[in-house]
Amino acid sequence: MKQYFHNFKSKQLLQLLLVAHILILLSVYFIEYGMNVYACKLCKYQRIPYFINILILSLLIFDFNKFKKIIYILLLSLFINLGISFYHIGVEQKIFSETKVCKITNQVKSKDDLLKQLNKSGIKGCSEVTFRIFGFSLSTLNFLTNIVFLLLCYHITRNEKK
Repeated sequence: MKQYFHNFKSKQLLQLLLVAHILILLSVYFIEYGMNVYACKLCKYQRIPYFINILILSLLIFDFNKFKKIIYILLLSLFINLGISFYHIGVEQKIFSETKVCKITNQVKSKDDLLKQLNKSGIKGCSEVTFRIFGFSLSTLNFLTNIVFLLLCYHITRNEKK
């Protein structure tokens, strides 16, 4: 009976994580397309683990028997997202320099062409924060959120080992 309680509680936490991941993705797409706020390449890379996590969390919720095999993929994805957001925060704070990922990759023939392209598209580097919530950049919020997600996953795995 005790094992069922842990599975039930863990399943509820996994459902909470799934809903949180979906809401985060909906929010960032609304901010980008609904509010017309520029999202740099690092911002977009931070979304990839969310999609992966939604798939993993869905698998865990619908087939909880595979928990031990799949939970480690979820943890790895969370750590990857934590690393990307940590790097992005470092770029925003000028601790790390922007890499080629953040730079414009199109071929331009002259400085005038580059200036026209930048003015036309509104492209900015990864170091420029274009949107804040409660004074935090979205990268900082992503970093903090992933720490909470990791703590929840740790709690789930700890309960499942009992």
